[in-house]
Amino acid sequence: MDPLIFLAFFGPIGTTELVVVLLILILIFGASKLPQLGGALGKTIKSFKSEMKDGLEEGEEAVPAKERFCSKCGAPNDDPEAAFCSKCGQSV
Repeated sequence: MDPLIFLAFFGPIGTTELVVVLLILILIFGASKLPQLGGALGKTIKSFKSEMKDGLEEGEEAVPAKERFCSKCGAPNDDPEAAFCSKCGQSV
């Protein structure tokens, strides 16, 4: 469902709706389990954010700093260990 249609049909979520959802959660899980569920959810979100941050850092390190094209003829150089251009023989 399109979010705009959802908001147009139901409207924004207010305090009353949040209280009703909280009461339903208390009925389903019990008052003693809610702090444990909240803590587990917080740890999950924190872990997800740290993994996303680590993934971005690894992605940045994986991009080589060297230019991947020959400076003389402009041919692409796919071999990172190549010392010479395969097309014109120019040193890379």
